[in-house]
Amino acid sequence: MQALKRFLISELLFTLLIAVIAYLLFNTILVEYYLPVFWVLLGIIALLTGVFHYSVVQIQENKSSKFSQKFMMVTGIKMMIYLVFITSYSFMNPEKATSFLISFFVLYLLYTVFEVFLIVRYLKKK
Repeated sequence: MQALKRFLISELLFTLLIAVIAYLLFNTILVEYYLPVFWVLLGIIALLTGVFHYSVVQIQENKSSKFSQKFMMVTGIKMMIYLVFITSYSFMNPEKATSFLISFFVLYLLYTVFEVFLIVRYLKKK
């Protein structure tokens, strides 16, 4: 549980850093691309990253012989949730879909790199 606590603190700091940078960018350089739903998107990706990491820690602590299988299942579920979210938003707001998808991709990329780095570091310690 100590590892999960450290991860959540790291994720909170990472999310705050992204929020500050996004706020500065959307109020200066990227004013015309600002989407109010960006903050919801940031929250959903941060939440799912935390839940996913918790699942990985639980799978690892249970010493599951099917770690790879369960890891891929959890990843697939997360991807489906993301797919439903981006598809729904894009169909309901086609005029803002491009900005939304670019924002989603950038956040997804940032959180994936962050998550993989911390998961690999956690698994190496185990």
